[in-house]
Amino acid sequence: MDEITGHKADENAVTKEEQWIQVGSNRQMQKTTEGWQLRVLWKNGTTTWEWLRNLKESNPVKVAEYAIAQGIAKEPAFAWWVPFVLRKRDRYISAVGTRYQKRTHKFGIEVPKTVMRAYEIDRETGTDFWAKAIEKEMLHVRPAFEVQDRGKSAPVGSKWIPCHMIYEVKMDFTRKARFVAGGHWTAPPLSLTYSSVVARDNVPYVFL
Repeated sequence: MDEITGHKADENAVTKEEQWIQVGSNRQMQKTTEGWQLRVLWKNGTTTWEWLRNLKESNPVKVAEYAIAQGIAKEPAFAWWVPFVLRKRDRYISAVGTRYQKRTHKFGIEVPKTVMRAYEIDRETGTDFWAKAIEKEMLHVRPAFEVQDRGKSAPVGSKWIPCHMIYEVKMDFTRKARFVAGGHWTAPPLSLTYSSVVARDNVPYVFL
């Protein structure tokens, strides 16, 4: 699946008035996705309508993020499971980030956490491995940016997004740098199209 581009519900979908049911002495939400379909754009360029129950099982995080972006997360078909999936996602991301910050070396090679430290390692070891890795990565992402002069105001309608480099040592000891932009800082698109990663067009400006 490439992205989710739309949604619809038929007459079988549970309404908000029918959302809660009485089970013994307790009230609980109906756990059903009946009646809901999502329009999916596949990586081969084709588009199909798929039942929510199937996509919830195969791509729960992407579907949950789409529901939040489109303002339908409180609909009965989503409300009973979307918050749980997103909390689980956040715990996983937090755990991965913690492990990354704790890791200092791989294959006996120090893995930097900042650009400054990457250049310091090169100077200390008399090499340019990390510098070349950064240069290679920026060569690929540079066309997405318009560099502004220092002191110049940000263009109207632009949004500040945090960006950073992450580093890796591959099995052949090649150094790898990856430029990462905070896609979660961008507002949902105005169209129905949704993507869980930030597009290059959304990060067009960088200040020297």
